[in-house]
Amino acid sequence: MPLDDALTARMAEPDFWPVYLFEDDAPDVYDEDAEDQESLVARFQLGGGFALVLDLTLALEYVDLALAAPGLPEPVTVGWDDQAHFHPHVMPWQELDLLCRAVALHDPELRHPGPMLALLCRFAFLADGDDLDGVTPLVDAAFGLMRSGGGEGGVRAETRDWFDLRDLRGTGVAWTSRADGHRAVGQYHRDGLPLYSLRAPDSEDFPFAGWSALLARARERIDTAAGDRALRAPAVRQALDRCTASDGYEHLAALADALTAVGYTHPVLMRAVTQPGHRAEACWAVETLSGLPQGELMPRWFGPSPLADSGSWRLSLTLPGAERPWRFGQQVAEELRTALQEARLGRAEVGGSMSRPEGGGYVHVEDHLDVLIRDDLALGVTIIARVLHSHRAAETATLRHAGKKDAVIPLRLPT
Repeated sequence: MPLDDALTARMAEPDFWPVYLFEDDAPDVYDEDAEDQESLVARFQLGGGFALVLDLTLALEYVDLALAAPGLPEPVTVGWDDQAHFHPHVMPWQELDLLCRAVALHDPELRHPGPMLALLCRFAFLADGDDLDGVTPLVDAAFGLMRSGGGEGGVRAETRDWFDLRDLRGTGVAWTSRADGHRAVGQYHRDGLPLYSLRAPDSEDFPFAGWSALLARARERIDTAAGDRALRAPAVRQALDRCTASDGYEHLAALADALTAVGYTHPVLMRAVTQPGHRAEACWAVETLSGLPQGELMPRWFGPSPLADSGSWRLSLTLPGAERPWRFGQQVAEELRTALQEARLGRAEVGGSMSRPEGGGYVHVEDHLDVLIRDDLALGVTIIARVLHSHRAAETATLRHAGKKDAVIPLRLPT
């Protein structure tokens, strides 16, 4: 089984996803008295010795992804995520979707979208050329199937958080071919989120050959499913043509009848057509059966992504601490977080503070807040200004675009 009983049971507990996704309101599950912190493992297998091995230690907020492949004596880490020195940028979205489809075809217990996508999307990122119309429905569906609630009005909160953290479009990310022919990724200028990946062109730690073989294995699995001779029958092709239209979901029953009539029996694809867990599952199944390029049908069935015109800005807010209470930074962060969340515009948190020794003790110098603004920068800055003006702190505070010392943003209230 890809998900053992311990992980399956843990995923059903209310605190699992908040802790696993490092959400702001996640409960503290660290137990300093425990000799061994809770560690859970999932193996997503493709057969032939290929697997992705996810090892998560919730109490330490640490998630490791490793590759098992022929020729590797043991699984090799390809990326990890934590709250400190993370390297989560393992693969582009297209590779994750491909692997989830292939693993689902290999193991009927793992439906796609489902637990694999929800657990591993933190290791995938968006780069130039990615079409959000083909991405959002699958990510939304995966979290919707794994967690209750949270899907009211637009995309799910988990989908939006993933987008904010993993959208590297326009940040100088580019793919190259190494001398050995394997794909590597680098960031050649940066305007936005930084790339943290073991898959750099000069890396000696990433198992390039094994990863390329894994992707080849996945494509072979897809091609085998799509190459069944029964799919060439005229009645099946006609049914597939109807299903690949924008209203194709309405014609799944006719497709199922046509497949049954010609003796097509693939258990995973037939189940996806006849009893999909979500419309997105039927969509990728129809793509596979019809031989369409990966992701081409999703926009036809689901339309434009709610995130298509979205943007986010990471800001740094510095609050001088002179003559302020020690918890002033925390208080402002809490007020900002509440105001931004109520306006559905982002969040804020304390990123650090500075003190200096003086008179046998320490004097609070300043606090640094990390602020995320979504979609409407001007309104977000106005909310920040209002909170700071209410504390008479706007004149001494400094708001900048993160990582840009000269990009100071005025904290004026609108007239």
